Amino acid sequence: MRLDSIEASFPAELPKSLPIRLIQTPSRAGSLLKLLILLPASIALLSPFILIGVNLAGNPSARAVFTEQPQSSVMLLAALAFWAVLFGWPVQRIASTVARLRTVTICNGSVSVADAALFGDEARREPLSAYSGVAHNVRSSLSGVRHELVLVHPNREKSVLLAIAPRFSQAEIDHMCQVLRMTEVSSKLLYGFSGSKRPVVAELPQTEPLQVAA
Repeated sequence: MRLDSIEASFPAELPKSLPIRLIQTPSRAGSLLKLLILLPASIALLSPFILIGVNLAGNPSARAVFTEQPQSSVMLLAALAFWAVLFGWPVQRIASTVARLRTVTICNGSVSVADAALFGDEARREPLSAYSGVAHNVRSSLSGVRHELVLVHPNREKSVLLAIAPRFSQAEIDHMCQVLRMTEVSSKLLYGFSGSKRPVVAELPQTEPLQVAA
């Protein structure tokens, strides 16, 4: 589950100490809206194949035509498979997102992330020492601006969302770092940047060589 797809994290309050256990859910309203748009469109495009199937089931002469011309059957099945994959794959992904639930557990020097989904579960575990630190990230979207505290991993896919709020004070960020015994790092690390500034070396202007009069 991507960090930007997580809509809510419970409990909403910052943890006071370890262990930490968080329950996170994605935005279901947006996913349901996509399903409401996609399902009627897929049914409308697949309806001709449904009508052909009903006609073949009740009309022996139509079945005879397909028997005499097998290439027509192959083309029809290929078209049906194409549309089924084209619409079935996004429907499956959206339905899986709606039912997805993430559990984050931080204890005993490790970070465990378990994703429960409609079509299968995923789980991973990393040592806490493998993470770079805690980043304060500000994310903008069509729904507004939200502040995040993220446990940053060198592999961006393994970074873990710790908290969401309208804003975080520096005292709250320092508290989260203290609980995890980690330092604050730049949010640029979440987007593949180093977050460190390169030293700027000033160049001295070139001067003309001194002319000595004879």
